[in-house]
Amino acid sequence: MGGAGMGPYVEGHVLSWLIFIPGGTALFLLAVSVALRIFFGASGLPGVVWRAIGLGGSGLALLVAGVGVLGQFDPEGIGHQMVERAPWLPGYGIHYFVGVDGISLFLVLLTALVVPLVLLASWNQVERDLASFVLFVLLLETGLLGALLSLNLLQFYAFAELSFVPLWLIVGVFGGAGRIRASTRLILYSAAGSVVSLVALLIVYQLGFEQTGVWTLDWIGQASSGTPGLIDVRIPIAGEDVAVWRTQPWLFAAFALSFAIRIPMLPLHTWMPEAHVEAPTAGSVLLSLVMLEVGAYGMMRFALTLFPNAAADAVPLLFALAVLGILHGALVAMVQRDLKRLVAYACLAQLSLAMLGVFSLSLHGLIGGVVQLVSFGLTSSALFLLVGVIEERRKTRDVSELGGLAKPMPVFAAILGVTVMASAGLPVLSGFVGQLLILLGSFAVDARAALGAGVGLVLLAAALLWMFQRVALGPVEKAENRGLIDLDWRERSIFLALLVPILWIGVHPNPVLRRIEPSVLELMKQIDERRDLAPILTLHDAEPSDLASPIETSDGDGV
Repeated sequence: MGGAGMGPYVEGHVLSWLIFIPGGTALFLLAVSVALRIFFGASGLPGVVWRAIGLGGSGLALLVAGVGVLGQFDPEGIGHQMVERAPWLPGYGIHYFVGVDGISLFLVLLTALVVPLVLLASWNQVERDLASFVLFVLLLETGLLGALLSLNLLQFYAFAELSFVPLWLIVGVFGGAGRIRASTRLILYSAAGSVVSLVALLIVYQLGFEQTGVWTLDWIGQASSGTPGLIDVRIPIAGEDVAVWRTQPWLFAAFALSFAIRIPMLPLHTWMPEAHVEAPTAGSVLLSLVMLEVGAYGMMRFALTLFPNAAADAVPLLFALAVLGILHGALVAMVQRDLKRLVAYACLAQLSLAMLGVFSLSLHGLIGGVVQLVSFGLTSSALFLLVGVIEERRKTRDVSELGGLAKPMPVFAAILGVTVMASAGLPVLSGFVGQLLILLGSFAVDARAALGAGVGLVLLAAALLWMFQRVALGPVEKAENRGLIDLDWRERSIFLALLVPILWIGVHPNPVLRRIEPSVLELMKQIDERRDLAPILTLHDAEPSDLASPIETSDGDGV
């Protein structure tokens, strides 16, 4: 099966340009600043120059993602497209190996969209050490894009760590009064998961060599060759004559632990609320973006496919944790007075819902999980940025200090209302599409889990709508709120850029669904072929057009 599921190689290195434009911009600015200090005795480039050029670099990456990647992506294609592969340490199976499929496509677009918006939103919020802030944000973007596009497992690990370190620094340097404690907990949790997953990665690396005679960490084999990839390696299941720590249950547990910390999943979520509360607004947005994408994408792409038997055995436990995460996040959000902490717990509920879809291992559940991740990235970014607007103007996040903001800030209130309704899953908004598909997929596996998730979603909607009522509606009781200034043109353009895809996915989801579905089918096929037991959902060898599904692969109206 070496080389299966991989599209043709392409000229132009579109994905490499996309990955390295932000980081290259950061290193260029750093080199110029150092040169000015050394040769001219200057203090380096001014912060405003860093911000302007950094915004230009991230904007260029967005252009490449929209025109170069989305424009060239074949919506009917199965497997990875625009593949680039170059040897790095070929004797050890380590290559620069990137490609994009329908699962990673919209996460990449989400990243490319949100990062320049973060830089634009922090225009007046970050004034101290602006050069460092821009440097961290651009390096984080390169790390995140590299992780989402990597087809070599060690490369994925390296890029994921690259995205995490700048995030930790943003929280620790630019956060609030408790930033040191929050950043310390963040790095301790993440480092523990990283070490465990690295050990498991090395074990898989050794198993691959023992079975194929080739050192490889490539996810799939090289196109048009017999070179094996990790997808060709059969990880032993429990009960075979092999050391227990080299079997699927233990290796899956190591990978799943690392990704569950970053998602985060109950009960490994305790670092998240404090990190969000202490992080600057930009840090909260990037925190949701980095941790959810690396964690959820890694769980879906690597943990489920490398260890399908162990993953199937763990489905009841994972379902229970996901449902408890939805309920816990919604219930705790209802009693929060701090707006940012409320949004953080709402994020926990929404991410747990996405993982419920992923763990269903069903067509609808997996597609819904991807759509939910994209919708969550858009809505959580908007919510944290809206909280930042309030904090900047009012110098407080206490819900009891607000109320009636729709009168002095009608545009702000309207955007908050739409974003809250999208997060709550109201129809014609992006959250509804993902939630519907997840509930359909999970119901086929465990009706009780789907019912519990449904109850959690109702509670989450109640928490978010109650928050909107207390913040935006009613009379203006506090004198400090009467003179608040509504959103300016810069802020309105930021939220417009987030609301357009929220509305587009909700009203016309088919362009998104028809690009995700073939890749999800391929993922399910890989899981099915690698399982030694009967799969949860038998896919056989059906092509997307042969599989009965309400999700159209034509240009119809979709769901």
